[in-house]
Amino acid sequence: MRIVISCMDRRLNEFLEKNYNDGETVFIRNAGANINSLKETKALIKKADEIIILPHTDCGAMGVVERALNGEKLPNGLDTLISPFLGKGKLTRAQLEQLNPVVQETALKSLTNAKITSKLIRTEELNAPPSKDNVAVMTLPSTRRYSEFVPKEMMYKTFIIQSQGNDGEIDALIAKEFLNVSEIKRITL
Repeated sequence: MRIVISCMDRRLNEFLEKNYNDGETVFIRNAGANINSLKETKALIKKADEIIILPHTDCGAMGVVERALNGEKLPNGLDTLISPFLGKGKLTRAQLEQLNPVVQETALKSLTNAKITSKLIRTEELNAPPSKDNVAVMTLPSTRRYSEFVPKEMMYKTFIIQSQGNDGEIDALIAKEFLNVSEIKRITL
């Protein structure tokens, strides 16, 4: 089984669908492609033969980490996002984005023997339109194409959180508090 672990960012939806969705690849998406926050989803990860980690530039989650490393008081519940970067100094958001794939690969290597690769997606190359009226959907990891459950006119306005159990709660917090997401819907595929 092949798994793609990616950020929940709305700008990645069409890119992921076009380049990685073959109808068999399972997608897990959260803030920062953060392995540390995937407690209940780890059982699925352990079944994978191949895992591709796809974080991105201009990452809101790495902006939250940067703020934490600079001593800003943030809401409770963000420890699983921030803790992997503690002790690495005061890094800029861009530096954190470059470090993030390495941090996530390291976390995965302790969980699985699957083949692991990563690539930092450059959002500036995706030509995604700006959006102010964003929503989020929370659903289980799936092989489904995003165009099957996100209307075309909402594709660049919808953050997609895909994890099991309560793993998505930190992502919902980040979406509401830091990404100006107005509504979060739980859907069943």
